[in-house]
Amino acid sequence: MNLAGKSREEIERVLSKRTRAELIDLIFSISTVEQHFTAGEIAKRSAMTKRTILADVHSGRFNHEYFKRSGNQLTVSASGVAAWRRSFRVEVPRS
Repeated sequence: MNLAGKSREEIERVLSKRTRAELIDLIFSISTVEQHFTAGEIAKRSAMTKRTILADVHSGRFNHEYFKRSGNQLTVSASGVAAWRRSFRVEVPRS
């Protein structure tokens, strides 16, 4: 099951037919092998510069963690990217 790119409503629709055991299996698989993104990938998806992303990574805005594979290659987990994006969220009260 590929949920990437789906809206919240689409995901809810797909998962509403799943059993509790299937949902637990899905959560387990997502939590044990999480996708990672490079600063360039995050920048491209967020319409920002790579330099801005790297500054935020080093300042801890991505759940205070990143993975450094070599001296010049680092990645951030999908949950870290989600936390970073939530930090920009502004809720507007309904009138």
